[in-house]
Amino acid sequence: MSETLYKVLDFSRPIDRQSFVEVIIELDGLSPSHKESTLSEGQLKTLVAIIFTYGLHYDEVPKEQRELLLKAILEDKQPLFDLSQTFARHLMNNLDSSEKSQLEALQNVEYDLKRPLSNEPLVDFVEMELLDQTTSYRKWEYGRFSVAYLTAHFSTQAQWKKVEKTVKEKKPRPEAYLKNFDKELENARYGLDAHEQLLLHLVVKAKLWPGKSTMADYLLAGSITQQHLLGLSLRSEKLAKALVNAMERTPNINKRRGGPKL
Repeated sequence: MSETLYKVLDFSRPIDRQSFVEVIIELDGLSPSHKESTLSEGQLKTLVAIIFTYGLHYDEVPKEQRELLLKAILEDKQPLFDLSQTFARHLMNNLDSSEKSQLEALQNVEYDLKRPLSNEPLVDFVEMELLDQTTSYRKWEYGRFSVAYLTAHFSTQAQWKKVEKTVKEKKPRPEAYLKNFDKELENARYGLDAHEQLLLHLVVKAKLWPGKSTMADYLLAGSITQQHLLGLSLRSEKLAKALVNAMERTPNINKRRGGPKL
């Protein structure tokens, strides 16, 4: 069986964060009557990130609701859509020379921003050069990125430091702590779906014991995020509260003791 060799993504390079709304305002300032426009490099990357995010998540909603999904992405109406848009920007930072040339050539095309999916060459580029790798051999990288993003989104640095201090002092066994954490999340008070509980488990495991997270964990996180990002975004405040409260309630009685170990 042949092997596919590729470079792991470099996330250290800076990315632009111009929103689609900001692109529209910028273009309206140049030509208020514009219908189709050529785009700057930054504007084109914003459009690519929008198409990427829609393409990665449109299966989450019924066909008749996909226009509303696209509108929500365009208007930044859900906070977690930024997760996939940011990942898309990092993908563009890691394109090889041939792929970069393709993207640069697409700058010479005029775009109707009222119909962002109407330009087939750009949509084809996003599908072939960005989406295909994200849903295949880079799925684990998307998952790892998602876990890191959600770790920061769902809880503050101060809250994590508090939990990390407790774990450092009491030294619970990771498996035992996570088992208790999972049991706490199952409590009806949180009202979480199974995939939400599993994702929070992966977030806590990666944050408190990063060396314990596996590629399988990240593949699972990538699948959950891809399939449920809209729902996760709609319930992000609830998930954040559940994460903090469950960590506070998880007993730390798992400190290593003498005697036989099962």
